[in-house]
Amino acid sequence: MILLLDIGNTRIKWGCLIGGEFQSGGAQSRGEGDVASMVAAVQARHCRPLHVVVSNVADEAYREQLYRVVSKAWGCQVEMTATQAAAFGVVNGYDEPHRLGVDRWLALIAARQLCDGALCIVDCGTALTVDLLTAKGVHLGGMIVPGMSLLQGTLVKNTAGLDVISDGQGDGGMHFMARNTADAISAGACYSSVALIDRVFADAQQSLGEGISLLLTGGDASMLRPHLQCEGVLEPDLVLKGVAMIAGAANQ
Repeated sequence: MILLLDIGNTRIKWGCLIGGEFQSGGAQSRGEGDVASMVAAVQARHCRPLHVVVSNVADEAYREQLYRVVSKAWGCQVEMTATQAAAFGVVNGYDEPHRLGVDRWLALIAARQLCDGALCIVDCGTALTVDLLTAKGVHLGGMIVPGMSLLQGTLVKNTAGLDVISDGQGDGGMHFMARNTADAISAGACYSSVALIDRVFADAQQSLGEGISLLLTGGDASMLRPHLQCEGVLEPDLVLKGVAMIAGAANQ
């Protein structure tokens, strides 16, 4: 069994590759003891990986912690994935290819395997990222904006008198016109994200044609998707599936 890890800004997700087949695992918030908790969750399924392949956007200290905990638990190799200029039918569109975030790169190569034709890939995480891929697999570039939690947190932090926590009335949903501050902030962040996705996808259709597909991933994707005017396919494990492709290719 090959353990697959997607270490993001706020969550750590895991899955596995068994006999060449991808299997979804679990997810938890990043924080104190999160690597040890992930190891315990894997062991609870009576799994012992022979190899660990990782997408990591965390810092070097976190990487060292991962090496240390995994080595102690299983004594196996940990491989960090890296962005490439071209692979798996995808050509990286960045001027300096290595500067494209590895999570975005892995989402691109996984999306190319899952869908034919032109693609708009939106990762709704701590940051909301958008990437466009032509039908021939050429990455046209993308954009990065604050995600839902960052939009709300920045507003609360930088505006006097706003406190979504002490308000205690917000339900985290999307309201057209909210009647309390917590819901108003949540609705504003949600509408901002939804409006951006709809507009970018409409512009992408103008550029790449009506046959373009929208893929959504990331922690907020399932919440945003019902409010979109455009049709989007939810792929919650898109980055992990990209990690699985790297792991599978190396294991052949």
